[in-house]
Amino acid sequence: MFRILLSSRCPSIRTADRAVQLKIGRLVIGDHFIKVNETKYEYGIYQVDCKDKIPYRVSGKCDLNGRWTCDVDEFGIRDYITKGGLPGNNGRDERNLFGSNDLENIPTDSGRLQKLRRILITEKQRYVQLLCFKPEYDPVSRKVKRECFETFKSICRNTARVYKDEELELLISEEIVKEAVKNTDERIKQMEFELLPFENRSSDIRPKFEIRLVITQRDSSREERVKYTGDLHKAGENLMEFIFSKRRNFVIVKTLKSEQRCSNRMPCGMKMRIRNLEIMDNAPMNLELMKPIIDESGFPGKLTICYKQNEEKDYEFIGKFKSLVYSDDSSMSLPLVQRFQNKKVHFLMNSFFFLESDKFFVLIRNWCVNIPMKKSKELRISYQPNHSGYLIVMTVVRGGLLFKTRLNFDPRKF
Repeated sequence: MFRILLSSRCPSIRTADRAVQLKIGRLVIGDHFIKVNETKYEYGIYQVDCKDKIPYRVSGKCDLNGRWTCDVDEFGIRDYITKGGLPGNNGRDERNLFGSNDLENIPTDSGRLQKLRRILITEKQRYVQLLCFKPEYDPVSRKVKRECFETFKSICRNTARVYKDEELELLISEEIVKEAVKNTDERIKQMEFELLPFENRSSDIRPKFEIRLVITQRDSSREERVKYTGDLHKAGENLMEFIFSKRRNFVIVKTLKSEQRCSNRMPCGMKMRIRNLEIMDNAPMNLELMKPIIDESGFPGKLTICYKQNEEKDYEFIGKFKSLVYSDDSSMSLPLVQRFQNKKVHFLMNSFFFLESDKFFVLIRNWCVNIPMKKSKELRISYQPNHSGYLIVMTVVRGGLLFKTRLNFDPRKF
């Protein structure tokens, strides 16, 4: 990957680099990052004019509420809020901006915002309580300390009020008190950053944002800064276009894994010859994203794909792969098994109910008839657990002789 990094600085090297066929062992295209072999390109939006002079990342997953952000508006308000409103209890089972389940039904954004400000004030009061609290004794057992602290963290998680004396007494050591103070301080900072965009809007303040690309290779890393224009996905598209597009030859990839939750655009003219394709999340969207970049003259030999329940499946496209490794969080069924036309299919099953059903035995019998067993007088199938998982024994009676075939299903491999 040194060649790619060097070519980004020198146009003449870039021209020469495009003439060389790029071969990659493993390529991962994920949420706001690309990993080429051992080199990771990760990009995100940062607010760079914070009071403490430390850039704050606003894109990606929020540790406070678990929400995912791709873009922000001129005030810093997250895209999931501009599209769907401020999260909270409005009749739906939804966590608020601070990640708590608020039992109070507040139908308006302004009402929820006022409630969030009150919660922040209460959190600061609790912080003062922790600073003033002194434990009476320090138990020896770290297990007891940890159990008490976990119990303490669950208190008031969904209720905005100060701590009671008996609740503070769960902090039974100086070490645990310090950890509680640190956690609360970090939580307050996160709360303030989540509320800051709304304060910016009310005061007509437009903070400064930029995209930062961090390139990590083994133990070293470097950073590039790009102006943020309101579309983080465009930065990802430009990055992929720079690395993969406008080459004289298609890119050869041994294994490509796509694990995106965002519907990113693939650059025009980006073509890859892929040996193995892995799609582990949001299967329908990721499969659609991969279609335009696959060089069909050298179609991937193996597809590993994981579907969620009721997700639509493109059987025609999936059938183009020679080998299929398939998993689904719903129960396996005979119609599903029969839809796949690949030469080899490996099912990874969360449940073994299908293996115990009559339909599975029908499938096995039909499969056996196509093997040299047509003249056999009898086919017996027994199903039983064994020390390594599940054992299916097929016994063929032919000319008075017994022939046994065993199929092992080991759940530890799934």
